[in-house]
Amino acid sequence: MKKSLRSRSRRARAGFSLAELLVAVVLLGIVGGALTRLVVDQMRFFDNVQVGRSTRSAARNSMNVMLSELRMVQDSGGVTAIAADNKSITVNVPYRFGAFCGTAGGLSTVSMLPVDSATLALASYAGYGYRARLSGRYVTVASATAPAASASATTCTTTAGINTITINGRTGQVLDITPAIPATTTQGSAVMFYQSVTYSFQNSTLFPGKIGLFRSVNGGTAEELMAPFATSARFRYFQDGDDTSRTTAPALSDIRGVAMVLTTEGARKPAGRTSYAQTRMMTAIFFKNTRQ
Repeated sequence: MKKSLRSRSRRARAGFSLAELLVAVVLLGIVGGALTRLVVDQMRFFDNVQVGRSTRSAARNSMNVMLSELRMVQDSGGVTAIAADNKSITVNVPYRFGAFCGTAGGLSTVSMLPVDSATLALASYAGYGYRARLSGRYVTVASATAPAASASATTCTTTAGINTITINGRTGQVLDITPAIPATTTQGSAVMFYQSVTYSFQNSTLFPGKIGLFRSVNGGTAEELMAPFATSARFRYFQDGDDTSRTTAPALSDIRGVAMVLTTEGARKPAGRTSYAQTRMMTAIFFKNTRQ
């Protein structure tokens, strides 16, 4: 009987006291709070990284698109218009090259080098340029009349002795262009076809309230290439002899290069922050070496 009572007493004393339970709850709350804070901080960190990555991607992609065309711009007559706020620039971008054969009957005949069919399909003819013998610079001539297959190819092959060539299965063309190149121009002078391209920073349609980079060809509809950008995104300019870009643009004929200030801005505010993430990239392009 006494053994049974002692057993029951030991069983009654088994378990946790109220103080022990309170201590356990407090410790659990501290550990749980620390883990929650760690998870939240990690989520904010990854969100910040993701937003930053998207801003850098927008800047790099925009840079790559413009670099491919701005590298082709000529050092004289290449820039045709700029905005007073440095938010827009219009340039003549060559897409095909050839040689001058001769002028007759108000038409000039040129022999053009082979070019990829996709390049021709994407290009929109705005005019041509020919290299002047004395200055060594291109004289650009705007034209709404597209080049046409020449009816007198012998002007190139026989008179000027300039034959078309074939490269990788692509054959050059003998074309007639108008207005005519002065007949006094030296046969064999370089000729290029160009399209007029405008890059501009304006209100985005993809991200309302933000700035987007737009591109239009020959004054056509502007297509939004990339967004969003900060309001500080703009163009700067180099003049002959400059080693630092300037915000006050020189005369169009004196511009020798362009600096692109590509300040991109996140489409949303990162978790835990009150401001938008920004990435500032800047690159410079000098059109060509200056001729004396």
